[in-house]
Amino acid sequence: MTKTYEDAKSYCREMVPWIGLEIANKRMWHWSLPGHTVDYTNWREGNPQENDTDACGAMDESGKWFEIDCNTKRSFVCHSKSDTMGSHMFVAANKTWRNAQNHCRNISTDLVRILSAEENEAVRKISQNSWIGLFKDPWKWSDGSNSSFRYWRDSQPNYLDGQECTAIVLKKSRKWNDHYILLCLHTGNLVLIRQNFTWIEAIIFCRSHYIDLVHISTEDVQKEVAEKVKNATTPHVWIGLKYICSSNIWFWTKSSSGCYQNWAPQQGSERNYTCGVTGAIEATGRQQWVGLPQTEKLNFICYACTG
Repeated sequence: MTKTYEDAKSYCREMVPWIGLEIANKRMWHWSLPGHTVDYTNWREGNPQENDTDACGAMDESGKWFEIDCNTKRSFVCHSKSDTMGSHMFVAANKTWRNAQNHCRNISTDLVRILSAEENEAVRKISQNSWIGLFKDPWKWSDGSNSSFRYWRDSQPNYLDGQECTAIVLKKSRKWNDHYILLCLHTGNLVLIRQNFTWIEAIIFCRSHYIDLVHISTEDVQKEVAEKVKNATTPHVWIGLKYICSSNIWFWTKSSSGCYQNWAPQQGSERNYTCGVTGAIEATGRQQWVGLPQTEKLNFICYACTG
C-alpha cells in the first residue's frame, strides 16, 4: 500500500481504538449470551464437525444440535428475559444467525442458551429446526477472560491476511472490525520531549510538530521507546494510550495498533480506573505501562511517519 506523506499522516490519525480481542490457535464453541461455558452438549451424530471455519449451532426437531453455516436462514429461539425455563420466545421469521442474534438482543436478551437436558427439552418443544445461541470462532481476549460477547460489524470479521486484532469503528456504529497489526512508527522516528506537559498538552504538541504521541504495537517498538525514556527527567513518560472509564477500555488514540501489551502488575485490564486517566511508561526499572491522571505533567514521546 503506497501513500504520500500527507496521506500517511491522515491514515495514522484515524480514530480506530484497539480492544483486546485477538486470534487464537483454534476455534472454540461459545454461547452468544455471555457468562456461560459450553459444558452441557447434545450434538447429533457427526457433529460438531472437524473443520477450521466459523459456524453456528441449530436444534433439529428431536432436540439434537447440529453445526451449519451462519449465513443460512432459519427460525430461532430468543432467551427469556427472566431466565425462566419454558418462557423462551420462538420467532418464526427466517434470518441468518447474526440477524437472529440482533433481533433477540433488541427484544429480549440474546439467542437462547442451554445448560441442561431439562432446558434442552424446553427449547425442543418450541423449536422448529431453529437457531440457538451457539457459535464457533477463533477469537480470545488478551487478558485471559472467557467472555463470549461479540459486537461485529456486518461482514466482519473477514479474516484478511494480517488481520489478527480487533478495533472499534468510532465513526460508524461502534461495532467491531478485525484489523491489521500495523503502525506508522519506524526506527529512528521517536522524539523524547523533555518538557513537562499534561497528557492533553503533550498530544496537542505532538500533533502540531510531528504525528502523534507514540503508539507501542510490538515488542521491538517497546524496546525502542524504553531506550529513549532512559533519558527522561520525569519518572514516567506519556504515551498515546487513553482510557474510556464508562466501558473500562484502553485504546491507542489515533492509530490501529497491534495486540502487544506491557502493563505493570495491577494495571491495564486488571484494574478499574477513575475517569481522566491516560497511559504512561516507566522511565526506569521494568519500563512497563501504567495509568495516571492526565493532569500530571510529564515528559512525553512523539513519533513521525517517514516521508
